[in-house]
Parts: sequence; structure tokens; C-alpha cells
Amino acid sequence: MVNLKKMSAGEFAAYRQCFILEYAQDLQDSRGYDAEKARAIATQSIDIALPQGPDTAENSLWCIHADNTEPVIGYLWVVFNKHSAWVSDFFLLPAWRGLGLGKASLLEMEAVVAAVGINEVGLRVAVNNQSAKALYEKIGFQTTGFNMNKILNSDRQK
Repeated sequence: MVNLKKMSAGEFAAYRQCFILEYAQDLQDSRGYDAEKARAIATQSIDIALPQGPDTAENSLWCIHADNTEPVIGYLWVVFNKHSAWVSDFFLLPAWRGLGLGKASLLEMEAVVAAVGINEVGLRVAVNNQSAKALYEKIGFQTTGFNMNKILNSDRQK
């Protein structure tokens, strides 16, 4: 149903822009940052985490394709450790959501991860992303804790 293809340098440029836009929006929604600060944090985050782009060690970046078709329908970024993997980012283009392709993408990723001897996968889901949380729970992910945040020295402090 889906195909994970190693991301090329050209595809990474498009993914990087997508990541920055999506993560900046998440930072605005979840932490109350203004657009400029959120974009700066998102840009710095991906540039530090992936200094060699798709060739950064211990990271796998894939483009998601439906049924071996040419257009990219989403992206998946997984960081590998010795005994576990962490889904740093998973994004399906809006037109492809709700069709079972998110589930298929995650199950394909699990097969790839298991094939290299990893037996645990973790991820973070934004508190306001109930559809993603439901998908993750449906395929067996369990809540293991909560991320909490406090803004210091700001009028946005709650």
C-alpha cells in the first residue's frame, strides 16, 4: 500500500521547508510563540539535528509514496539508537490523510526497524493532535509519560 524511499538531497530541501512550517505552527499552537520566533526555533532544530541532511548518521529520512506512485505523499524521519528507534517526524500531506496510509506507513517503518534488530519505537505526539494519538494507539503505541514546558521570563508565562 505504501513505499518508503530513502530521501535524496533534493527531496530533503522540500522536506526541510515542510518541517519548518509544520513545526513552527506546532510551536505557536502548543507554546504560544509568535510566528517569527517559532520559525527560528524550527529552522535551528532541523539544521542542528540533521547537519548532513538525509546523510546524517543514525538518522533515516524517507519519502512516503502510495502504491509505488511518483508523487511524495508524506515524510518519515527516524533516529536509530543501539536498541531503539525514535520517530522524530511523521507527516502525511493533508489530501492523503484518512485513507489508511498513515497506518500503512508506520507499519512499514516498523518492519524496516525490526529488520535491523530494533525492538522498540518511540515518538511524541502534540497534545492537541488527537487524530494522530488515536492512530498511534490503534497500532499499539502506549503513553509512557508527558512532556511539560514552562516559559520563564515572559509575559506568556502561565
